[in-house]
Amino acid sequence: MKFTDDLSRIFTEEESKILVLGVPLGKHGRESVKRLRKISNYVEPFDIEKQKNLFYNIRIKDIGDVKLKNLSKKIKQIISNKKIPLILGGGHLLSLYSFQSFQNTKLIVFDAHADLKQEFDDEKIRNLDYIKGKKFNKKINDATWLRRVFDNKTPEVMIIGLRSCEENEFEFMKKNKIKYFTPNKMKNIKKEIEKFTKNSKIYISLDLDVFDPGIAPGVDQAEPNGINFKQFSEIINSIKGKIVGVDVNCLKPLKDNEITEFLAIRSLFEIIGKISEHAGVA
Repeated sequence: MKFTDDLSRIFTEEESKILVLGVPLGKHGRESVKRLRKISNYVEPFDIEKQKNLFYNIRIKDIGDVKLKNLSKKIKQIISNKKIPLILGGGHLLSLYSFQSFQNTKLIVFDAHADLKQEFDDEKIRNLDYIKGKKFNKKINDATWLRRVFDNKTPEVMIIGLRSCEENEFEFMKKNKIKYFTPNKMKNIKKEIEKFTKNSKIYISLDLDVFDPGIAPGVDQAEPNGINFKQFSEIINSIKGKIVGVDVNCLKPLKDNEITEFLAIRSLFEIIGKISEHAGVA
């Protein structure tokens, strides 16, 4: 089953503006990507609050799965064809390989964690970044990926929903002028989003643990006091720049429970709706 199966069957890759690809990174990555594709076919794209179809003026094509080692090359190809990649993950490490393909682009990360450790190793991270036959790297994984982004460039970054980080990560944020918002300090976030994104290209990385575990239980590292969907929607709709790339990651499929998958897809639809506001057909 494809992402938004009916649309993926109608449009060709050349005709489409958004190209969806899966990156099944991690021990449950393949199941995560499969579930996200499945649930995308059960969520209505019509927004009753806005009284419009979020897919208006946009064409979408699911182009299948890509291995992590081939992701950067594939993203560069998509960008060169003036398309927007939408990546279904998999662990958060995929964001490093995807975002490094963009130039002059600001990064908005929805995440409970800073992911700015110099190196890290534990069982959960190993499961998130597991690749058969490949040795685990303490310096390049889900807990360090954003730190590695800064190894080669100095992007403008904003982390939203942050509520878990070590002191050295916090110092790194201050040193590198990384903007951040905890769920308790989001009073003026819409104005800050407008200012941060105005006249800019924007890449969005959505780690599902940004949401409160009460509405998103299917994640590997749940943290209390997360954001809700209303807050997420308001933030997305405050973006004034051009969204050029999106990924969603860190879903942990639960037996007989698809709450997190439905939230993930509805969140992606909200982003697609924002993209459609500024996109001509194709």
